[in-house]
Amino acid sequence: MAQSSSSLYDTWRNSSRQQAFADGYRPLLRGVLIAGCIYFAFIAWRYISEYGVAVAWPMVVMSILSAIVYLFIRQSLATRETVSLLRLELYGVAVNLLMYANLVGFMLTREEHSRLVYFALMAVVFSATGVTLRSTLLFITLAVSTLVWFSFRLAPDLVEQYVYIGVSASLGAFALATQVRKVVFKQIDARLLADEMTAKAQLLARTDSLTGVPNRRAMFDLIDQLVAKRDPFWLGIFDLDGFKAINDVYGHIIGDRLLCAAVERANRLEYPGSVFGRIGGDEFIVILPGSMPSADVEKLGNRVIKQISLPYDIDLLHLTIGASAGMAHFPSMGNSTGQLYEKADYALFKAKSGRRGVTIVFDSTEDREMKETVALERALREGDLERELFLQFQPQYSPSEHRFVGFEALARWQSPSLGPVRPDKFIRSAERSGHIRKVTSILFSKGLEALRTWPEPLTLSFNLSAQDISDRSFMLSLLDMIHQNGISPKRVEFEITETAVMADVDTACALLAELRLAGCKIALDDFGSGYSSFEYLDALPLDKVKVDKSFVRKVAHNVTSREIVAGLIDLCRKLDLRCVLEGVETDDEMMILSPLQPDLIQGYLFGKPMGAIEARDAAARLEAAAGSVDEPVGARA
Repeated sequence: MAQSSSSLYDTWRNSSRQQAFADGYRPLLRGVLIAGCIYFAFIAWRYISEYGVAVAWPMVVMSILSAIVYLFIRQSLATRETVSLLRLELYGVAVNLLMYANLVGFMLTREEHSRLVYFALMAVVFSATGVTLRSTLLFITLAVSTLVWFSFRLAPDLVEQYVYIGVSASLGAFALATQVRKVVFKQIDARLLADEMTAKAQLLARTDSLTGVPNRRAMFDLIDQLVAKRDPFWLGIFDLDGFKAINDVYGHIIGDRLLCAAVERANRLEYPGSVFGRIGGDEFIVILPGSMPSADVEKLGNRVIKQISLPYDIDLLHLTIGASAGMAHFPSMGNSTGQLYEKADYALFKAKSGRRGVTIVFDSTEDREMKETVALERALREGDLERELFLQFQPQYSPSEHRFVGFEALARWQSPSLGPVRPDKFIRSAERSGHIRKVTSILFSKGLEALRTWPEPLTLSFNLSAQDISDRSFMLSLLDMIHQNGISPKRVEFEITETAVMADVDTACALLAELRLAGCKIALDDFGSGYSSFEYLDALPLDKVKVDKSFVRKVAHNVTSREIVAGLIDLCRKLDLRCVLEGVETDDEMMILSPLQPDLIQGYLFGKPMGAIEARDAAARLEAAAGSVDEPVGARA
């Protein structure tokens, strides 16, 4: 009883429980109304059959009217989506008053004391139709009081009997009312608990468990809603720079804390209605309602990036990461969720491909370029890359030994839908779309397959992307592939570019040193292009430097270029590094370069890119022509 009273008190105090009680009690009242309609129709017929229409017409009319009102109330309960507790209580009061009025009217016109027992039965019915305990108690009291009042007109012995009947009926009716509501309260508690658990489950399903911000599902649902309503908004994608290296070096616990701290800073957007969420890994998404100018969006994005890029003190560590962002606007830059996301993602790609640490707004003039990129990504995702990707090999020639010392593996892709695709395009697209490791694995496997058919000491030079050398576990998997093929690591050379190591030189150095310790060679490709710095010659664990072809092609008519090439050859010799001159295509260029005593030459003059078998045969022919050499000049340990 105490539990029931507490539940009742909670019902009146809590609006959600009031509505839950009304929803639970409504079917019960509807069932009573059906029975009431049938009862009043039956009573009307009995009045007519027993007393005749002339005598009983007032009671017949009242019974029919009661049945009609009952039907109206039941229809209202059936058609309304929700019925408040107060309205349901008023419906119950109307039902009880009609029932009470019918019986009192009959007793006033036809004093049949045998019908007094109907008041006791009515009190029991009121226990169900009263809805709330207050109205139930009121009507039970009214029914029993009326029973006693009418019984006082009878003989004293009958009065005592009817009083006893009335008291018993009131106690039984009140007990029944309490039990009925107790059952309803239990249903309410179970339902509310289930609703609460469902709400929590839905919240968890839409919240990132680590950072507490909305997850991918929640953010894209919100974007879909805004697109459906045609509400203008900016969509921004943020990607952290340098986070993966910290996560790999210091572990997931530090990485998770760093990620949460970065999200906390980024989530302090000073823009009304903005929503910030995580869509996976170290990538986040922001929704900015409205149509603010592009310049303001860039400023807002750069302000967030600046906050993220401030140092973090975690335990005893002083950590720094960066971020880049891409923005696109709905509906001016895209008419669907997919289009908008693609354009924001493309803007992010442009930001990460350039200076990083900036916000780039999608430029509509780049629409064609983006569509080509999307088509490339789709072909990478859906294509049979094992069959479509292949390698060609360009020799590296030693002028002093008159032979080929190795071949550089050059990636090629023959797509059924796009035709031949330039390597720089599909490699960049693979990096952007996350397919680069798959592409690298396939090509490296094909390179090792070719190397296995070549005689020693021919080597294979294989290019690595920035994403490749940032992933230690992936690089170790490449080492494992070398051992599985039974190839000596010293016959494998990994080529890297300066731009590939710029993002995190320390991490790259550590990983390259690990590769070199395993026996592989490391070459710095395209030296002299882009952000060239002699610092890399000192910082990186190198075995070879490849001088960019832009210098080599000018040696025939540019004294400065010739002196630069001569200086680089001499520098590499002093640093005990092998030096490759790339892009040598003519005899005139070779005549000018020969006095400089270049170590290795790579270019069309000594061999265009060729297949694996052609490479093996070309090396064999040149070796036969030059004669056997026990210890090649310039060879390195």
